[in-house]
Amino acid sequence: MATVPAVRRRRVTAVWLLTFLLPALLVVTGCSGLSGTRRGGVVPGATPSATPTTGPDAFERSGRGTPIRITLPPPGTPRPYPLIVALHSLHYDGTDPKAHWDLDGLARTAGLAVVYPDGIGKAWNAGTCCDTAKINNTDDVGWLRALIAHLSENYPIDRTRVSLIGLSNGGMLAYRYACEHGDELAGIAVVAASRQVAQCQPAAPLTVVVVHGGADGHVPYLGSQWSPVLLTAITPVEESMAPFRAVDQCPLPSQPGDTILTDSTGVPWHAPESPLALSAGQQPGVATGSPAAPTPPAGAPTPLPDGLAATAGPPAVPTTTGPVAVRRETRCASSARVVQYLLPSMAHGWPPATGPNSFATTGVIWNLLAPARSAHPGPRM
Repeated sequence: MATVPAVRRRRVTAVWLLTFLLPALLVVTGCSGLSGTRRGGVVPGATPSATPTTGPDAFERSGRGTPIRITLPPPGTPRPYPLIVALHSLHYDGTDPKAHWDLDGLARTAGLAVVYPDGIGKAWNAGTCCDTAKINNTDDVGWLRALIAHLSENYPIDRTRVSLIGLSNGGMLAYRYACEHGDELAGIAVVAASRQVAQCQPAAPLTVVVVHGGADGHVPYLGSQWSPVLLTAITPVEESMAPFRAVDQCPLPSQPGDTILTDSTGVPWHAPESPLALSAGQQPGVATGSPAAPTPPAGAPTPLPDGLAATAGPPAVPTTTGPVAVRRETRCASSARVVQYLLPSMAHGWPPATGPNSFATTGVIWNLLAPARSAHPGPRM
């Protein structure tokens, strides 16, 4: 689905934010551009096909007929290096994440490769969604596995450090791949997306990063019984994440420290202290003794009983300046992590890089995916 500009920011009160918090407490380019593309051996003008994609040349026989865009890290980068597969949203192609997600910049600074594939008809078959890819039952998971195998055989890719990052329909496909072949992935990051396959039993723990907007009307945080645009029900975010919490052995967020406010870089945000509240000799920002629980903003409603606010939506934008996101995470028994960022004022799309509600999405995601490793090396086909 198309990225919606974040101009429809709604003015929301801190009440919604508190309501959310209370239940929680309960083309081979190198880094220099598109100068070279490697074509997959498809006959130009080939008709898109839903033929099952199996075998070593599966990605070549999938009917896409377009160049494979891949950005490599700078010369001298230690080998092997990680691989990110960037999955575009519905009605877009791989040029959109390449232009707007700053993954090429990450390739330069972090020393990794990024591939920007295209879905047939600018759509991905993520299960019940989307568009012609779903209607034709296109085997996008099989094609991606073959693509990753091809790249790892032709470039010095660390097959234990392959991650998927997807927006909207692309995030839905990332969920599906992780459900079916999660042991091959170090992790996934999904932005404005939901899991659109009912059966999901990841074969091994993997890191999952979720970024979602509280004002997302296309893929609502709470899901919907029917989307007239996507012609499917939308799975709620928490339900989408549940299989990964289970395999990673992560309890649901329920303790005060499980849910915190962050700034635009994902770093914990702390409300500035009032000078009148400082004890004699204490300097602003210098803690004394044990940290105190956050004080509700003036005029905040009386806390609701446990469970009463469980059906409330994601947080709305706080009236104070500073916090941008709500982060939810618990310690997992495995080495994997499941981290959720809710951007209260964000509509559907990739979060803006500038402005009062900007969020450093790419950097936040990579900080979590970088140390992750897959249970088994990526596919060889």
